[in-house]
Amino acid sequence: MSAQTSPEKSLLDLSREITPLLASRSREIETARRLPQDLAHLLAAEGFFSMWIPRALGGQGVPLVQSLQALEILAEADPSVAWCISIGISSTLVLPHLPAETAQQIFERPETIICGVYAPRGRADADGSDHFRVSGQWAFGSGTQNADWILAGCRFFEKGQAMQAQGGQPRTHMVVVPRDEVEFLDTWHTSGMRGTGSTDYRLDDVRVSNRFIAGWTPQALPDEPLYRIPQLTLLAVGFGAIALGIARGALNEFQKLASSKTATGQSQRLDERRDVQGEVARAEVKLRAARSHYYETAESLWEAAEHDRVGLEERSALRLSMLHAVAVGAEVCSVAYQLGGASAIYEDSRLQRLFRDSHVITQHVQVRSDLYSVIGSHLMGKPKTTEVL
Repeated sequence: MSAQTSPEKSLLDLSREITPLLASRSREIETARRLPQDLAHLLAAEGFFSMWIPRALGGQGVPLVQSLQALEILAEADPSVAWCISIGISSTLVLPHLPAETAQQIFERPETIICGVYAPRGRADADGSDHFRVSGQWAFGSGTQNADWILAGCRFFEKGQAMQAQGGQPRTHMVVVPRDEVEFLDTWHTSGMRGTGSTDYRLDDVRVSNRFIAGWTPQALPDEPLYRIPQLTLLAVGFGAIALGIARGALNEFQKLASSKTATGQSQRLDERRDVQGEVARAEVKLRAARSHYYETAESLWEAAEHDRVGLEERSALRLSMLHAVAVGAEVCSVAYQLGGASAIYEDSRLQRLFRDSHVITQHVQVRSDLYSVIGSHLMGKPKTTEVL
């Protein structure tokens, strides 16, 4: 019974129930370098990809904190699954920015998956009617190979000249196209997060109606807390939950290993050694502290959104806690990997995969180190740009 037809069952319950299946298919997911289509379809049918779609459009309308907790649970079982869902749910935020009939056409089935790239790496040229010709190539298309509809950020042109927004900046929007218009490129060969299928994709002179351009015609957004939070904030917020879930998985995996392994030259099992116990305790308290801070700021942001008063204070606090969660998550995975010794280097060890996955997250543009200085400038009363928060 899916979440779509069983409202009495929470998404957190479903997350816990599905983790054994995800764990059993982790190696398959990594080898394929994308989610298997049957698994993606199952996750969509259970409502995971529609967590942030308003109920009025047929989605789940899940509150922020509960959706982050679901991502954390899923990431502990398989990080790539959680990542694809995180990108998928943030991609659905474009739906209310489209005409209602277009949004309903796109999300006509509850198991619809929408994924794509916000960055305006494409070009859309007006063709003299209410359509544009779209071309471009987008990198890091997580989950797009499983999607029914693909997002593509574009700059807009008319008669060869860049169109401008009201403030004089280049006019940019996201277009939404069916997957059969998209060419997927085999570019995703990476150290970690291999199962996300974050390959490049291309559009070549695809004709798109302005009905499928988010924000082309301003729409009244749902009067719901989620839509009072900036899209950029929501795009990155799930990374912290995923990092925390990966780190918890790494500690659990190490403890399984430690209960049966005696290192060469030692007389005690790993779990009996005081030095190992101390390292595990330090990692545990760091992880718990980072997790507590992360969810505290997420709850504060959501409370502010419920009262329509989301400000820079809440946004910067959540971004800081997300950055910290990602950093601590990678650190904890490093500790678990190092304590695992030579056992952790083999391909069949989950420790090495979780280590790799956690460190790939640290390289994402939304986790870049200069964001600390942006937040620090706000904390010290010398604010710089706030758009990145």
